[in-house]
Amino acid sequence: MSANPSSQAVDLDSAPEFVNGFFALFRTSRLYNANHPAYRTQAAKFFSLLSGLWAMDGRAALETIDGHLFVNGRRLPATARASAAPGFVMELLEDHQLGGLLFAEGCQPEELEHLFFALAEAPTGLDAWTDFLTRLNIIHIVPVQLQKTPTEQLGELERQRGVARKTFVSAVSLVESSMVAVGDGKSMYQPAVKRVVRDLVDQIMEDEAALLELAALMHYDEHTYAHSVNVAVLAIAFGKRLGLDKKYLAILGFGALFHDIGKTRVPPALINKPGKLSPEEWEQIRLHPILGAIIMISSRDTDEYTAKAAEIAFMHHVSLNLRGYPQLPSQRTPGISPMIIKICDVFNALSSARVYFKEPFPPHEVIRKMVVEMRAEFDPLLLNLFIATVGIFPVGSLVLLNNGAIGIIYKTNPENIYRPQVRIIANPDGNKAGLRVVDLNERDQDTGVFSCNISRLLDLDHHRLMTSAEPLADIKPSLQ
Repeated sequence: MSANPSSQAVDLDSAPEFVNGFFALFRTSRLYNANHPAYRTQAAKFFSLLSGLWAMDGRAALETIDGHLFVNGRRLPATARASAAPGFVMELLEDHQLGGLLFAEGCQPEELEHLFFALAEAPTGLDAWTDFLTRLNIIHIVPVQLQKTPTEQLGELERQRGVARKTFVSAVSLVESSMVAVGDGKSMYQPAVKRVVRDLVDQIMEDEAALLELAALMHYDEHTYAHSVNVAVLAIAFGKRLGLDKKYLAILGFGALFHDIGKTRVPPALINKPGKLSPEEWEQIRLHPILGAIIMISSRDTDEYTAKAAEIAFMHHVSLNLRGYPQLPSQRTPGISPMIIKICDVFNALSSARVYFKEPFPPHEVIRKMVVEMRAEFDPLLLNLFIATVGIFPVGSLVLLNNGAIGIIYKTNPENIYRPQVRIIANPDGNKAGLRVVDLNERDQDTGVFSCNISRLLDLDHHRLMTSAEPLADIKPSLQ
């Protein structure tokens, strides 16, 4: 639960009253039983405070963040923090390793009674609290995850980026060795590839931001193997948004890694030819989906992974309007897996500098081209959901904020695609920033307005020096 102030920030006077009411009801429950007039009076007062917050904000939340107490996202005034109640609430939440308690609209007095009379025996930790409240038949009071301190958040961010780099390098290496083996007429070592795909799935299920950012920055590498991994990362993140289970995501990711495996049967000089292809050369290139399907079907270890990879390889260049290649009977349309891969493949290809076009399109321009110029090629529902996954400002876009800072889009916001998280790489004074992420969905605690906005998009290629110090040096050599 976020402590960002809502658009209807709670009244300054009601926040201390709510904290004091919580404290008073807890003390009363320690002295009297539930039928005593003193408890009933105090419970009625607290329920009235809850109703007031629900009327104002639609919720009533007590939260602690970085040593401060918040009510519905508004920090308690300094004058109120001098009383005993805030200290008690902070200590209570700290002892139980919670970030807060949310009292949802619809909470009944009986639920409050069950909570306060059992509070002294409450367990520690979010999962234990969830079970504890379930046993008490409390459904409108929800424990809130304890938020990490800024230092802990930065450490976790560094850890995730380190794991992402390691997984990305492993995936690129395995795709390369597999492609080379197939090109030499040998079999790929599938168990290792499946393991790294499962690693990609696990990481994206935990937090997709680090891998998506890495994939976005690697748009600027021409290597085909990195492109295949980028498509897999995008496809798994997209599949996660669609609600696909982990097993299907792994199968989808495996197919994404080898969607272009048929190119191992096409002469390399043709694949890497910088100039315009002749009609005869195009015919050879257009054979690679069929060749890829044959490779996968002929695999020594045929299973559901290779079967799906064969379907993806065969149909990832077929459009919804049945244009593209290979040509199919009019009744046959691509399944969901090839359509997912087609969207991710086109997005990554247009975002990358490759032999077909030396200058990549900026991510937001890629989105525009796919929506306006290429819309007939994609399933409209899937395309809209993909845009919700990568955002109006896709991960990897370079932006100038209205405070003068420059950053890279780090993580999309599913609830508001116009307000992503941005990793700052240059402070307003022009100096390079340390590792810091700004959530553009946060509001000013006093005014309730958004703290920061995107002023405009910048040319990432033009600002290459600014991003060249990214910790990607360990990746580049492995792509040569």
